[in-house]
Amino acid sequence: MKLFVQSFGCQMNVADSEEMSRPLLSKGLQPTQDRDSADAILINTCTVRQHAEDKAVSLIGRLRKWRQEKPDRFLIVAGCAAERTKDWLQKKFPHIDLVVGAKSIEQYPQILEEALQNRFNWTQENKDIWESSPSLTTNHQSLITAFITIMRGCNYSCTYCIVPSVRGQEIYRDPETILQEVRSKVFQGAKEVMLVGQTVNSYRYTAGVRDQGSGVSKNNQNEDHPSPLTPHPSIDFADLLRMVNEINGLERIRFISPHPHYVTPKMIQAMAECEKVCEHLHLPVQSGSDRMLKLMKRNYTRKTYLERTSDLRSQISDLSLTTDFIVGFPGETEEDFQETLSLVEEADFDGAYCFKFSPRQGTEAAHLPDPIPEPLIEQRHARLLDLVETKARHKIKNLRGTTQEILMETPHSGKTRSSQRVFLQHLGIPGEIRTVQIRGVKDSTLLGE
Repeated sequence: MKLFVQSFGCQMNVADSEEMSRPLLSKGLQPTQDRDSADAILINTCTVRQHAEDKAVSLIGRLRKWRQEKPDRFLIVAGCAAERTKDWLQKKFPHIDLVVGAKSIEQYPQILEEALQNRFNWTQENKDIWESSPSLTTNHQSLITAFITIMRGCNYSCTYCIVPSVRGQEIYRDPETILQEVRSKVFQGAKEVMLVGQTVNSYRYTAGVRDQGSGVSKNNQNEDHPSPLTPHPSIDFADLLRMVNEINGLERIRFISPHPHYVTPKMIQAMAECEKVCEHLHLPVQSGSDRMLKLMKRNYTRKTYLERTSDLRSQISDLSLTTDFIVGFPGETEEDFQETLSLVEEADFDGAYCFKFSPRQGTEAAHLPDPIPEPLIEQRHARLLDLVETKARHKIKNLRGTTQEILMETPHSGKTRSSQRVFLQHLGIPGEIRTVQIRGVKDSTLLGE
C-alpha cells in the first residue's frame, strides 16, 4: 500500500507533514510520488493566504473520483485550513475520511488510529502489510535536510495573520526530545537540520514547569520591556542552538521563521560562535513604514529592525539576509510604499518573498478601512519585485570567482551555507560536502566546478 503526501504553505507544514506521515508509514505504507496510485493521501493545508487555501480545496475536490474508484482508499485533510473550516470541509466533501486541524497535531496518532478502526479492521485485513518495517523517510533528499519542530503556535497578534487562531498559543518541546530527534535524523543520514516554529527564536523551556506555553499575548507589549508575566527561561533559543551544534555528524544548522523581537545579542552571539549555524537568516519585516508596522502590530520599528540586522552583520561575516514583504495592506499610501522600497536599499537584502495582502476572515486587518484597489496592489507588487530581483541578481553576480562550500542535495546541485543553489558540471553524491569554484551565473543560480 502506498501513501502520497501533499503539503501547502510554509516549512512548518513540511515538518508537520513528515510527523503526520509516521503513523501510517509505521503501519507498512510506502511513500509514493504518484498520487493516482496511492492508497492513502494526506493533504496538509495552509490558510495564511487565500491562494494557498484555494489550491488545497481544488485538489480535495478533484480527489473525489480517486476516492470513489476504490472503497478502501483513505483521504486525510489536516493543517491550518482544516482547523478553520473543519465543519465546512466535512459537509462540502463527504469523500474525506478524516479532518484534523492544526491544533490537534499532538493528538493526531490517536485520532488516526481511532478513525482507521472505525472504518475497518486494518490489522486483520492487511496483516502481512503491517508486519513490514519500511523506512520513515520519503526519499533520499529528505534525509539530507531534516525538519525538526521545536515549538508550535504563536503568541503574537499581527493584524493580518490567522496563524494564532488556527494553531493556538506557543508551546515548546522538551530540549532533550529535540536533541534525540536530531541525533536520530543524523543517524539516518541527515547532514543538515532546519529548526522550525511559528516564531522559532521565541523558544524557551524551563525544566520542571509543566505548562511550557507562556499564554501571554504580545500584541500590546513594548518591545523594550517584555511582559513581567513571561517566565524566566532556563533554556532559550540561543542555548538550544549551542546544544544542537554539539551533535556529532551534523554538518549544518538552519532555522525558520524568526521574529525580529527575539533577535537578541545572545542569539546573535550564538549564531556567530556556532560553526554549524549557516550564514543565512530569513527575517520577515513586512513593511518599511513605521505607520504600516504599527497597523500590523509587528512590535518593532524600522529603526530597531535595521539596528538588529546591523548587529547581525557586524558579528557574522558574509551573512545573507532575506525577508518577507506585504504589499497593499489596508491604508498603505504611496509614501508608505516608498518607505518599503527604500528599506530594500538600506537593509541590503539578498532576496525577499513579496506577497500581496490577502484578507483573512477572523483577523483585524480584514475589517480595516481604506482597502487598496487590486490594480494598485498589482502595480506596487510588480515594482517591489523588480527592485528585489534586481538587487538579488547583482548580489549573485558578485559571487562569480569565489570558492563556496556546498552540501549536495542532488547529483547535479547543492546549496551554499548562505542558501544559494549551485549547479555542477560533474556529478556529485547527495549528502556530501564539496568545495567548488563559482564559474558563472545563470538567472538566479550559480554554476560551479
